Amino acid sequence: MKLTETGLPNMFLGWMMGLLLPYGVVVVSRGMDCLYILQIERYKPDRFRLWLADHRQALVPGREVVLQLVTVTLAGALAVSGVGWLGSLGVWILTGHLLLRQHRSLQVSQRLQWTARAVRVGAMAFGISIPVTAAVLLLAGNIFAAPVAQLTVGGIAALALVGLLTPGIVIVAAYAIVPWEQAVAQKFLAEAKGRMRRYRGRVLGITGSYGKTSTKYIVGDLLSTGYRVLKTPAGVNTTMGITRVIREDLKDEHEYFVVEMSAYGPGEIREVCDIVHPDLGILTSVGVQHLERFGTPERIAEAKYELISALPAGAPAVINADDPVCRELAQRARGEGKRVLLYGMGKAREGLAVWGTDIEVGPRGTRFRALLANGQAETFETKLLGRWNLSNILAGIAAAAECGVPLLSMKPAVAALAPAPRRLEIHEEGGVIRILDVANANPRGAEMALEVLSQFTGGSRILITPGMVELGSIEAEENRRFGEQAAAVCDYVVLVGPEQTQPIRQGLAARGFAAERILTARWADEVADLLGGIVKPGDILLYENRLPDTYLEGAS
Repeated sequence: MKLTETGLPNMFLGWMMGLLLPYGVVVVSRGMDCLYILQIERYKPDRFRLWLADHRQALVPGREVVLQLVTVTLAGALAVSGVGWLGSLGVWILTGHLLLRQHRSLQVSQRLQWTARAVRVGAMAFGISIPVTAAVLLLAGNIFAAPVAQLTVGGIAALALVGLLTPGIVIVAAYAIVPWEQAVAQKFLAEAKGRMRRYRGRVLGITGSYGKTSTKYIVGDLLSTGYRVLKTPAGVNTTMGITRVIREDLKDEHEYFVVEMSAYGPGEIREVCDIVHPDLGILTSVGVQHLERFGTPERIAEAKYELISALPAGAPAVINADDPVCRELAQRARGEGKRVLLYGMGKAREGLAVWGTDIEVGPRGTRFRALLANGQAETFETKLLGRWNLSNILAGIAAAAECGVPLLSMKPAVAALAPAPRRLEIHEEGGVIRILDVANANPRGAEMALEVLSQFTGGSRILITPGMVELGSIEAEENRRFGEQAAAVCDYVVLVGPEQTQPIRQGLAARGFAAERILTARWADEVADLLGGIVKPGDILLYENRLPDTYLEGAS
């Protein structure tokens, strides 16, 4: 077949793109993985750099570095030999396909969200990669005389080098746009503060190591029986996320604004409070979640107390009396002039604003009686599972009662409550019950989830878990204890990540759990295959925790 003048360059272009494609796919995928991890680390380049120091193998495996070094050496030797650039090109092509076959994305549990900030970092990283690519192409031009060789070999070499340097390029890009991001953040913060100065409704702040998200949904639903309410969406609990909600969603018609507040370090909750100025604060718990980031339990307590400290004198502080650290903080709040409203379901009723009693917990819901300090009492039923959810409901009742919602009118709202996303959600299909409790787990929440699992009978009780993280020096011990607790409840345990789940395995063994009933998946997507061999109708599966992809063992 005779090629036209137009067809020849088109064929060459297509041929060249085919050669470059494997390298291009790997580079683009790695760049998106780097942006994704940076996004998980809240776009903080220092945190991404620290993560990379511990997980370099996850992004640029050592075998890839070795393969590229061998390729460069061999291809270079062939290029200057009698074989010429065609031999060198053949080596590059083989390497590209090997890289593509072994490459695996880190985006497993979630995907990169192309926010405006992610786009800006990505654009800056692309801009930084251009001079790197140009330098390699210039070098190829000095080595090869033929334009075809310059474009193909040079292009492949440039993509290979950029692929190896991608993590560093993204770090440089993230640092480079910090001044711009700070300027944007200050502009948005100023807008949000101005909006809050004009807002005439009441602000309810909620924080705690555990239970704050569920309590947010409960409070929002109870207040909605009599008021127009805006609550921060799922997953929005940091300064800039809350700022966006204020700017885009908060309206004059909203009588209540329910704000969930989270922190990875001291001062972050105080920063949110300086924007929203809460009129009522709810403290659900103080525990060891994120201990690795805070360093000590005392620093966690101080961080959570920032919400209570920000309340005006005489403002109500709704605090969990069943949590020993919260009780201590309640005494401190009284000394600072806050009006403390305690809730709980312990044996002692004295001093409680809301007390839960006559509790009946079952696999399909909970029945209880709530008593207020003024003598009012009502019996409630809810589809929510577990005593911990009951504690969250009591917090919601205390806050709603303080805001003027009659206790009786809360009954249908409590009956209609749905689980917060991914928190003890029940799904039934094909006779198999799946309990999803896959928000980042903590010791208390994991124990409560096992308690819920224990209430189901009829089939095998199966736990699927990667364990708990961010617990610092106590992480191994807490996971070991979790294994001991699971041994008393479960018929099978599926561990995700053979190394990080070793303490759970040790705990299971310590309680005599049969080794043949412990299954191990290296990757999260291997779990379904393992379950296929044991699950039958009537079984109950508890999915406890889903680690952020920054912790996935299989990625490294």
